[in-house]
Amino acid sequence: MRTIRRFYVYLVAFISLLVVTWGVIGLTRSLFGGRLIGSEVNQLASALSLIAVGIPVFLLHWWLAQRSLHDSEENFSRLRAIFLYGSLLATMVPMAQNTLAYLNHTWLQIFHLPTRLAFLGEGQTWLDNITAIVVNAMIAAYIFAVVKRNWNAIPPKAPSIGNNLQSTRNLYRYIWVIYGLAMVIGGTEQVLQTIFNISGTSYPSRGATLANGLALLIVGTPIWIYAWRKIQDSLTSDGEQPTPLRLFILFVLNLIGIGGVLVPCGLVLSVVIRLILGETMTFNQFMTAINVPISTGIPFAGAWGYYRHILKDEVASISEITFQAMLNRLYHHILSFVGLATTFLGTNAILTLIIDLFIRTTTWAGYLRSQLANAIALLTVGIPLWIIHWRINLIEASKLDELGDHARRSLIRKTYLYLTLFAGVIGVMTSGGSLIFQLVSKILGSQPENFERTSLILFEILVLFTVVLIYHWLTLRSDGRLADQTLEAHHRNYPVAILDDGVGDFSEEILNILQKEIPALPVEIHTPESIPKKDGLSKFKAVILPGSLTAHSSQSVTGWIRDFTGTRIVIPTAVDGWFWTYGSGRSLSSLADQTAKIVRHLAEGKKPPEVREASPWTIIFYILAVIIGIPTLIGVILALSEMLN
Repeated sequence: MRTIRRFYVYLVAFISLLVVTWGVIGLTRSLFGGRLIGSEVNQLASALSLIAVGIPVFLLHWWLAQRSLHDSEENFSRLRAIFLYGSLLATMVPMAQNTLAYLNHTWLQIFHLPTRLAFLGEGQTWLDNITAIVVNAMIAAYIFAVVKRNWNAIPPKAPSIGNNLQSTRNLYRYIWVIYGLAMVIGGTEQVLQTIFNISGTSYPSRGATLANGLALLIVGTPIWIYAWRKIQDSLTSDGEQPTPLRLFILFVLNLIGIGGVLVPCGLVLSVVIRLILGETMTFNQFMTAINVPISTGIPFAGAWGYYRHILKDEVASISEITFQAMLNRLYHHILSFVGLATTFLGTNAILTLIIDLFIRTTTWAGYLRSQLANAIALLTVGIPLWIIHWRINLIEASKLDELGDHARRSLIRKTYLYLTLFAGVIGVMTSGGSLIFQLVSKILGSQPENFERTSLILFEILVLFTVVLIYHWLTLRSDGRLADQTLEAHHRNYPVAILDDGVGDFSEEILNILQKEIPALPVEIHTPESIPKKDGLSKFKAVILPGSLTAHSSQSVTGWIRDFTGTRIVIPTAVDGWFWTYGSGRSLSSLADQTAKIVRHLAEGKKPPEVREASPWTIIFYILAVIIGIPTLIGVILALSEMLN
């Protein structure tokens, strides 16, 4: 209940704070603006109404939030931290935006250009921008003072109390990094467009582009540098450790950077290939065609190069080799998937071009040249990207050591393979079904439009999806064979002893299940009379014993169990006078199945699986998943079929 109350209080306080802030901004603009945007009466009335409603609501809820600060849980709660840093963002981002608009207008005036060419705040005046900056700055200063008091209230002997503040501040700083970096990239792109624009474009257009770029750089560069430096300094001066958030942000920045480089490279390659194929183009026309891609690719390449270096150092600093390999695996599989998809599209475009050459009469100077150039550009980008990163994945998964075993069984690799298999199956079903529909319609006397071309294109798409499906299915099978070999070696090196109490078929039931589920597992059956001496204990990694031997054991059995250094697996068999919290009443075969799962996990170096009862809600969830999932899948198939047709 406290969490719900806290959520309500801070949410209303946040909304009402924004209402008051923009009400004051509107009122100030009305009183001192000289000219108003829109109706003077309406703007003044709107500002006064916002203030009249917002101030009492904010003061009431802020008082409710502040009066509980004697409680450390309230003072350092996650919701309070989100409110404080969210309020800083909600006030400081408009400050940056209005500064950007003001500088944009200023540069346009310096270049003697009309302010209507501004990309931000076209209808605003300098007073509108200054008013928004000053009012938001006053609110931000108050929030910042509250944040500072919260940080100072953290007890030196219990710094962990401030974990919520620290993690929220990290997120806050990374938002500023992304915001500033976006402006730096955008500003650099605009400036480079102006530099490379030698085709004689009119001065107002070039001047406006330069003005926009300079404004973005002037605002974005200090924001990005300051926020990134604060993050980097916190890793050393504040003693903070790299967090999953940091790794996630670095991954996202790297992937965005790669996309921002590859797409412009493909566009430039397409233009160059069109020239090679005989398209006539002047130098100015060539520069105009590649201006935007080059101007975009250069800043993205710089950002990618910098953050790729940071990410490599970050991953290399991780002491846990398995986790380090997992991060590299994720990176390479994502790029492999992008490369595979790009290669697929390029191959499809080439095959479609070949079909059009035989089916249709199209002038080379138009459609065919452009299509061939785009196809070659896609393949030039996609094939190296897929081969380089997929080869790294294959080499890792082919190793017979522990890291190779982790790679083959990793969720990342399984997701990649099954996602590709899913795409292949859906593609085969959709293209195959559409092709059969075309053929059956023709046989039955219908006259489908563009029958030959459509049928051939559907056939080549079917072949492409089939190749993708077969290749990745073979890869999955190869992974399975290598995994089986590795697991079998683990199983052979995990000898297990079964202690038989001589009652019923306990040992035979357990032995049968183990031999069925784990054939390579060495198993020995012993009775209390044939228990090996202490020297013979070391060869067993686990011992399985019934509950009866635990409840009523002889001194020799008790000593043997006590001296045993491996894992003891006790099966809750029925014992008079004893009731097991879990397992009583279950059949021996059911208990044996669960025991086999535990032994398998232990032999493979995993944690034993947790025993859970299936709740009614779980069953309902599965039923709903099936009910919703099947129509969704059918809808996806129909949509793909419609797209292909």
